[in-house]
Amino acid sequence: MYIISKDGTGDFTSIQQAVDAVPAGNRSPVILLVRMDTWHEKVIINKDNIRLIGEARDRTVITNSGCAKDLGPDGREKGTFLSYTLLVTGDNVEVENLTIRNDAGDGSVVGQAVAVYAAGERGMWRNCRMIAAQDTLFCGPTMPKVAKDALPRLIPEGVISVGDCPLVLGRQYFEDCWIQGDVDFIFGPYRCWFERCTLYMNRRGGWYTAANTPESAPYGMVFHRCRLTGECSEGEAYLGRPWRAYARTVFLHCEMDECVSPQGFADWEGGCCITDRCGEYGTTGARADQSRRHPKQKRLTDAEAAVLTIPEVLGGYDQWRPDQRVPTWFLCGDSTMAHYGPEQQPMTGWGQALEMLKTDAFVENCAAPGRSSKSFVAQKKLNFVELCLRKGDKLLIQFGHNDKKPDVERHTEPESTYPLYLNMYIDAALRQGAEPVLLTSIVRRRFDGEGRLIPTHLGYPDAMRALAKERSIRLIDLERITGDMLLEMGAEESAALYNHVPAGHPNYPEGAADNSHLSFEGAVRIARRVLEEMAE
Repeated sequence: MYIISKDGTGDFTSIQQAVDAVPAGNRSPVILLVRMDTWHEKVIINKDNIRLIGEARDRTVITNSGCAKDLGPDGREKGTFLSYTLLVTGDNVEVENLTIRNDAGDGSVVGQAVAVYAAGERGMWRNCRMIAAQDTLFCGPTMPKVAKDALPRLIPEGVISVGDCPLVLGRQYFEDCWIQGDVDFIFGPYRCWFERCTLYMNRRGGWYTAANTPESAPYGMVFHRCRLTGECSEGEAYLGRPWRAYARTVFLHCEMDECVSPQGFADWEGGCCITDRCGEYGTTGARADQSRRHPKQKRLTDAEAAVLTIPEVLGGYDQWRPDQRVPTWFLCGDSTMAHYGPEQQPMTGWGQALEMLKTDAFVENCAAPGRSSKSFVAQKKLNFVELCLRKGDKLLIQFGHNDKKPDVERHTEPESTYPLYLNMYIDAALRQGAEPVLLTSIVRRRFDGEGRLIPTHLGYPDAMRALAKERSIRLIDLERITGDMLLEMGAEESAALYNHVPAGHPNYPEGAADNSHLSFEGAVRIARRVLEEMAE
């Protein structure tokens, strides 16, 4: 997780800096948490598997003022596709809980001004506001003139212009978003599903959509349970017009108020005409009556509407279901759980091993060396985790190793302040609809002369056990599990589970005999046990 904050308290002071720092080839989404502020940036997300999250939707704003009539270095107008505020060319990018604006102004003066250019595959947009004037949201492939901005992403073969767009596999999902603009402000050739979104027409009026669906594409844009409204005069907002001949746009169970034209769709004057690839079903609100609709637009039957589902429209070869979020397991803890880089191998946190073993959920390892339940909170790490938690996620909490340290920054008392801090984690998870899970600390490898383990955690594990029982929270007793593991292996053999390294190792020239932190083998064995306990 990267924190982006202008005041220097995070990892980066600009969004683009954070994107550029994301390593290529990451498997799980890298979370970029953007603090509340107005970010005057032109942002390009050209990496895969990124999750961009705003701290508060209406108060976390990315804005720019690019427009089609801006002049490039060659003195020519840049055009629509270089006017964006946010360009996403990466795959599996999820953007949520923020506002993206283009403040260039009235399109009749400045021309097109794109807020969001969604060019990647499997893009997800949740609880976002997209605001501009003409041409707010474009969902389509990277155009040649955007090639330099999009690097290292390659231009799809055969793409010369939007009009020549081949059947590229491009899918975008929008949920609970506010999309505002005028003229035809949602446009492009991709397959898109809009769920519970608000489409808001500016005073200028125009068309909500302008699809450019390729002839062989089975689906274009589908709006489901959306609300169509605006501030234009009554009847000045049309459902859409066909940008190209095979435009396909469907509105299902949408609410439409008086600003929507009774005609519904409209032909493109001097261009393409409406066909039965455009239609609606189950409309409610002031424009529910379809008796005055365009004669060529489709009135879907019950059967035709029933098969228009997210799996059918977006599923594809990979059966993509963006409406069913992949849960994330957030790990809050100390050095025994943390993630270590190559320069510290073979030392491995068991949470790091969990990242590799867990296949049906993402693992966001926020554990850090030296942290106690108190210092993790004081450094606002719990606040940042809570901002990213969603319903169905899990919060795994393991502290105790450092809570007994005497310094005031970390020390807690087992009978009082330790459970007080643990309750903060539990409450944070429950507030967001996530499940908190308490884990006692792994044992240190310390045997007495008779082969018995020497307890080193004082009263902290018992305090956690009592709290789990009191609050009916799931408990994984790693102290007991790892203690049994070590006793079964014995004093000598159990050294293989810990960071014991012979002298001469590149990272440990003098060797290491660390009985607190784990080896790769030990981390994997403990992570497997955690998965077994979670499965129960």
